[in-house]
Amino acid sequence: MDENIYNLNLDYLILAHALIQSGRKQQAMVSLGLTPEAVTILAKMPVDQLKALARSDVLSFAPRFPVNSWRTFLRNEPMVSEPFEQRALRLRMFLSKSGSQP
Repeated sequence: MDENIYNLNLDYLILAHALIQSGRKQQAMVSLGLTPEAVTILAKMPVDQLKALARSDVLSFAPRFPVNSWRTFLRNEPMVSEPFEQRALRLRMFLSKSGSQP
């Protein structure tokens, strides 16, 4: 089990669950790319099931970026090689920033 994938999945699922539980289903669908069926299923899932789903060893979501976001991210890439964990953390921070915009 890749811990980085688990953490990304869990963050995504917890955010989706929180949006749905707070009555922001439309925002969850638009911002996170959830289908109405996924919203219905996630609304009923307890945290233990979210954790089990996060352990699937594949991303539970497909990242969606506007073209200009990729260019911005790539411009900020250092020329030296950095450890995978550090790159994953930077990508998570980038994803959380781009997902918070209206």
